[in-house]
Amino acid sequence: MKLSVLAISVLLISTGSAVAQADSTNELVNDSEQSSQFLIQQVRSSNSVGRAIRTVLARYPENTPELVEIALDTYPEKYREIVSAAVSSQPAYIDDILELALARELAPATELVTLAINAEPSYAEYVAEAACKFSPDQFNEIVKTAVSMEPDSADQIAKRLARTYPNKILEVLVTTIQEVPLVGKYVVDALLALFPVDSSESESMIIISVEQLAKHPEALERLVEIAERRGIQQDLISASAMRGGLTDAQAKLYVDRHYIK
Repeated sequence: MKLSVLAISVLLISTGSAVAQADSTNELVNDSEQSSQFLIQQVRSSNSVGRAIRTVLARYPENTPELVEIALDTYPEKYREIVSAAVSSQPAYIDDILELALARELAPATELVTLAINAEPSYAEYVAEAACKFSPDQFNEIVKTAVSMEPDSADQIAKRLARTYPNKILEVLVTTIQEVPLVGKYVVDALLALFPVDSSESESMIIISVEQLAKHPEALERLVEIAERRGIQQDLISASAMRGGLTDAQAKLYVDRHYIK
């Protein structure tokens, strides 16, 4: 059953008890300011807006956007508690929760990403995707935050972002590996899997990635191995590695391990 804005407010602060009577409800229906004041008073008496949100969302998950909107508008200083409680209770509404919080400029996108991932780590890739959608100017910072918080999911985070933002694949690759170098080869594999093996885009991405990631041994090792398998000329790989800061001798070590003369 879909609830009205007022009904959500009443449920939010009641936490299952008969706090508001029907007459009080009728008086507040058309007065948003009074409804907000009523909500604030009741949240104070409950001592936990987060606990109240979890309780009501368990019963009325379809009202998550409306509930979060009311809570953020009437109790903005509790945004951390509100976002954490909403995400942990209803992670499927990540987009709505982050959009509402970001629209109100209550905190930087990276802080909200941190709150959301802490609340539900298994949704890290969806958190990153939503945050990048609503704060595109903070794209790299959001990627760094997400993969550093959940390095074991870095390849999945990178893959989802690359699919959603195909024009930023190289940016996602480089940012992810620079932030969590130990997952380099997995991220390389995940992102290159998005391209046809013999595509020009694949070859260009490998060559550019060698330059950008020349100082990250695990990722570079995997890139050179893939380059050889895909028939990319070894002199292109060596030159790219040197542009990335390796000496001729250092680049030669990587190439010689994989290219047969």
